[in-house]
Amino acid sequence: MKNFKTMTVILALAAMAVLVIPPALRAHDMWGTADNPTVGQPLKANIGYGHHYPTLENIPDDELPFFQVYAVGPDGKIDLTNGSPNYVYTSKDNLAKSTYLVIADVKPIYWSRTPGGDWNMKRKDETPGATECGLYIEGAKGIVAVDGDTSATLATKAQGLPIEIVPLSHPGTVKPGQKLVLQVLYQGKPLPGAEVKARYGGYAALAGDTAQAYADTTDQDGKVTFVPLAAGDWIVIARNKTAYEGPGTCDNTDYGTSLHFDIK
Repeated sequence: MKNFKTMTVILALAAMAVLVIPPALRAHDMWGTADNPTVGQPLKANIGYGHHYPTLENIPDDELPFFQVYAVGPDGKIDLTNGSPNYVYTSKDNLAKSTYLVIADVKPIYWSRTPGGDWNMKRKDETPGATECGLYIEGAKGIVAVDGDTSATLATKAQGLPIEIVPLSHPGTVKPGQKLVLQVLYQGKPLPGAEVKARYGGYAALAGDTAQAYADTTDQDGKVTFVPLAAGDWIVIARNKTAYEGPGTCDNTDYGTSLHFDIK
């Protein structure tokens, strides 16, 4: 009984510690979605960026210029116009029955932690007394199936992001409990040993913002077999951290990517 009480106290303290960690100490989640994609209407894309998936929040003003957001359709790249709120991006042309991709390709951003625990967008050698530094290279890709389209040509095609997750079949053909093979590419090549995590929109409400409904590590071909156990919107995240080239300038280069899709 004593050991049980001790363990309960330890777990409670650990939970409290997680709650008080400043958000800046955790990498942001980023994802691409679309509001009610409808044939004959413009694409209204949303870029999620924050710690509370699937809640949409304004992108910080100082980071917004780093965001390059566009869509890809059956005829190629589609330009999107930033609107209000600033996480909304809209196409000029209307949608057809097809599958589209919403892509956010964020330019590299340095983040250094000051002795006081704050973070700034500078290199380590530009931040006196910096305790750590990371060069963050982020990307996100959302699969948008208009009018129930499940054509796999675009959904399964790599888009040349520094790091990206590519499904080997259209997620729209997968039901809860069925398998979906995903491949993580880094600089265009399969990435073995990458940690892959996933959760669906309602999972955070059940288990907390940082909880994951799925976790696995890619095999030698950069692949994992993902089995969604619930219907809904899913975000799958993969990261790859490498030592920064240039001693004293920064510590690590952190590549992050996500794939967002709907399981019916």
